[in-house]
Amino acid sequence: MLPIPINLDTINKLYGLDLTSEELERFFASRRETVDEIRTAEDVVVSTVGRELYEKFFRGYTRKQWGVDPSLLNKSVTARVPTRTDRDDRYFGDSFQKMPAGGYTRMFQRMLDNPNIKIMLQTDYRDIQASIPFRRMIYTGPVDEYFEWSLGRLPYRSLRFEHVTLDCEQFQPVAVVNYPQTEDYTRITEYKHLTGQQSLRTSLTYEYPTDVGDPYYPVPRAENEALYKRYEALASDVPDVWFVGRLATYRYYNMDQVVGQALATFARMQKSLPVAASIENEAAE
Repeated sequence: MLPIPINLDTINKLYGLDLTSEELERFFASRRETVDEIRTAEDVVVSTVGRELYEKFFRGYTRKQWGVDPSLLNKSVTARVPTRTDRDDRYFGDSFQKMPAGGYTRMFQRMLDNPNIKIMLQTDYRDIQASIPFRRMIYTGPVDEYFEWSLGRLPYRSLRFEHVTLDCEQFQPVAVVNYPQTEDYTRITEYKHLTGQQSLRTSLTYEYPTDVGDPYYPVPRAENEALYKRYEALASDVPDVWFVGRLATYRYYNMDQVVGQALATFARMQKSLPVAASIENEAAE
């Protein structure tokens, strides 16, 4: 029941203190460990807030989420989580942070509501790739699967969701509660905190990390990055196929980064097709 990312309220409530922001910076400085070269997820945290807070907040959660100790993961895993000396408890520091008015499901329904778009569910790409002609393909699946795992399999982490509806108005005081210690699940989400819905019942989701199931997260380790680079070299030689997204580029992206990558990819596609672009320009004129 403490704020994460770690901030002023986190430390004051955890230790029963009444520190100011300036005092908290000195508190962190007294606990930091010197790390000559920050390479791992563990290095990031212990060099910022020290070993004790690393054990309390980060190590157990990270081991559950990724299936390996933070000392074996790339520094990017924990570098994404800020540490603050004020009372800002938001995960992101962006000036503008919003949720789609009708939720993400409705947003994608509207994006896909076009007669030129056809969706095939429960369909394996490998079963149809030879039967559907294309001029350009945007591929967002696992890059190793595209090449039929010819260089070996890239590891991905997945999640198993357990959905629960309870006959009570509220289960927890905030939308998301992380469990960094002994439970098998990493967090519980209670949606009405996000949507503002009023109801005498409440819906929750428990998240259980796993190695099986749909791939969600590339595993950021040096040997995995090296293998991906070999697949990236293969991908760069494939004509008219554009590899986009978490799985195809083996990178963790937030939603705004995904949108940015999509727009940047579209611009590169247009630039690489001068004939098509000139025809479109003539039609516009």
